[in-house]
Amino acid sequence: MSFVGGGTIIPWALIPAAAICNVDPFDLARRNLIPVIIGLVVTTIVAVFLI
Repeated sequence: MSFVGGGTIIPWALIPAAAICNVDPFDLARRNLIPVIIGLVVTTIVAVFLI
């Protein structure tokens, strides 16, 4: 399992999305932090049961 390079996709996608919506990128990242963490935890739990 390899996650090399995947972490750079989200920060680079966040900047144009924030610019289009005229929102501060840090505010957008702060608001999306909890849903992203919940999604990662749920996905990890489901993956553990599937494996």
